[in-house]
Parts: sequence; structure tokens; C-alpha cells
Amino acid sequence: MSQVHNIAVTGFGEGTNDFYNRVRPSFPPEALNKIYETISSSILTGKHDWKIIEPGSGTGIFSRLLISNSPNYPRFPIGTLISVEPSKGMRDSWIKNLPLPSQEENLDKDTGKPKKVIEVVEGSFDDFSKVKQFGINNDNGNDDNKADAVIIAQAWHWCPDYEKALEEIASYLKPNSPLILIWNLESYIPEWQAKIRESYQPYDLGTPQYYKGWWKKMYETKAYKDLFEEKEDYKTRWSIGLTEDVLIDRQFSKSYLTSAHLSSSDREILETKMRNIIKSAEHEWVDKDNGIFKFQYETDVVILRRKS
Repeated sequence: MSQVHNIAVTGFGEGTNDFYNRVRPSFPPEALNKIYETISSSILTGKHDWKIIEPGSGTGIFSRLLISNSPNYPRFPIGTLISVEPSKGMRDSWIKNLPLPSQEENLDKDTGKPKKVIEVVEGSFDDFSKVKQFGINNDNGNDDNKADAVIIAQAWHWCPDYEKALEEIASYLKPNSPLILIWNLESYIPEWQAKIRESYQPYDLGTPQYYKGWWKKMYETKAYKDLFEEKEDYKTRWSIGLTEDVLIDRQFSKSYLTSAHLSSSDREILETKMRNIIKSAEHEWVDKDNGIFKFQYETDVVILRRKS
């Protein structure tokens, strides 16, 4: 298993995970609809036991959408969802915050087996070995036991070895099934949001943040060229209502802005700067009396289908 980036290990260490889970944004319905349609197009009509692997699952922010009953999101017919996460703190938060059915609710009375298998295991982008215990494997002789999709949300930019990771991912995917990468990104529009980003980005300690595009080196690998079809890109823009305090908390949930990497004096300087930007901005108000303004996001989805 490849070593996890040190800034991710320390910035998302014990004690940060519940805060991360509380303040980080979810993902927009439009992006989930695109993901649903992408997986559906590679699956036989009427199949209701999708097998999905979710590496880099963190605290389960995206995992929860895959099993959501919200009318705002598509209903994914999950049979098996296995999240893969190297951080024990993140895994513990995933378990604590995922709305899992009780054993009784999940029991198929006719077969005596669980209706759905939803678990989180230790692993990494290039090590899915602990997924096998739940019936998803990389046995080349049986595509029925392979995954219908691998989905990585807000994490692929941390991958240390794209060659090894793409080889591992491809080995678990059925032919024509997708690897789906998704990221939320704070918009540079309006101008005051650009100023917020420009205020904190210099503190990123040279880490491989998504916006830098270093993750696109994966397109140069032999594994990508040999094992995957040409990528498909999708983008959606959306907004959410936030208060000043929530936005500030959200910024300080970034790995390089946690107390593991940012001194208290630097935090005070940065926080003051960001609050001044927010206070002086011309906001589009959702609820002015309660200080809730619109904050703009972009969500990018990259789809790579396993070659047949």
C-alpha cells in the first residue's frame, strides 16, 4: 500500500475528523444524476444490486448520498458499497455518521442474507485487498464479482502513484464500467470569493491540491492509456447559503490550515483577512437578518471507462 501524503495524514489526523464532517459541503444533485446515469448506462436493465467501491471515502460525506432516500437525489440501487479509507479517524467518523439500517431492517427474510452490504475498510488507492471479503474481487475469470463503478470524491489529487492506482482500480472494474472522479471547488466568481481563495492558497505547503491540476499526470501513465477509454468531463455550478462563521470554519478544515500546520498567530492573521473580505463584500442574500449569503461552487466530474 502506497504511503499517504504526510500533510493529509497530519492535517486530517485524530481529533479533526468530526469537525471536517460537520463543516465540509456535500455534493449537488446535478452531479449525482450524472453519476447515476453514467453507471446505469453500463449495467443491464433491471439490475438492482450495484457493486460500488469508494476509495478515499473520508468521513462518508459522499457515501451518504449513495444510500440517500432524499427526493433531491437519485436512488442508487446499491447491493454492495465498500468504502476504502487509510485513516482510522476518518473510518470511525464514517461509521458514526452513516445512516445505516438496523440488522433487522437490512435482513432479507426470504434468503436470510443482508439486503445491502455497506462497509468501510482500511486501504488505499492502490490497495483494495480488504474489499474481497465482501464479494467484490479482481479475479479475471469472473466479471460478475467485479465492481459496477469505482467512485472517488474529493480525494484523487492525493494519490501518490497514479500508475499503481489505475492498475488496481481497473482490475476490480467490470469491462466498460466507470472510474468516476468528483471534486467540489470554491468558485472564483464573484470577485470576493476569488480574494478568499487568494488569501489562503499561499499556505498550502506545496500540497497537490485539485485546482493545481497535478492529478492530470495520470493521463500520461501506461495504465490509463492501456486500460481506460478517453475521459469524459462534466461540470455543474451551484450555490449554497452560508454564514460568515460557517465559511470560516470550512476554510480551516483544509488539511494545511488545521492546527497541525498553521500556527495560532498565522491563523489569526488569515482569519482576520478573510473576515474583512467577507464583511466588505456585496452579497446576494439568502436571509440577511440571519447573515446567510450565497456562496458559489463548481463541481467537476471526470469519467474514465474500463476498456472492454
